[in-house]
Amino acid sequence: MAFNKTVLLATVPSDSHSWNLVFMEFLLNDFGYKVDNMGPNTPMDEVIERLNRGGCAMVVVSTVNGHGYIEGAELARRIRREANHAEALYIGGKICTENDARTIARHSDTLKSAGFDGVFDDSVANSFDAFQELVTAQLYPTYNLEKRAAR
Repeated sequence: MAFNKTVLLATVPSDSHSWNLVFMEFLLNDFGYKVDNMGPNTPMDEVIERLNRGGCAMVVVSTVNGHGYIEGAELARRIRREANHAEALYIGGKICTENDARTIARHSDTLKSAGFDGVFDDSVANSFDAFQELVTAQLYPTYNLEKRAAR
């Protein structure tokens, strides 16, 4: 059985930023994924409809307006409840408007409780590196073994 290499890329409905989506699309393409970029201000209903039409290896929600912890939690709950998607679900970028580590950790926990498998806030050191390693390891399962052997 072949590994599904499609990533559904979206943002929360209130987030009108697009450069983050362009960047993520290029990054994920470089890793070898096919990206279905739903663009800014992604309606939750459209994300659910898209997932129910066909599976994806993962859903990546990129947000930079600081409201990811609110709308992202609702989106995760809806995906887990209404969509045909049991695969990886990630959110990253600027998940809240605070830069306080405790607040970010609290919001990250809320997002994970809502259904996200990983939360990657850009104000947390090495968060982006961790995301890159994770998605690389999913596409190339031997990646982690090779990386450990090189240490």
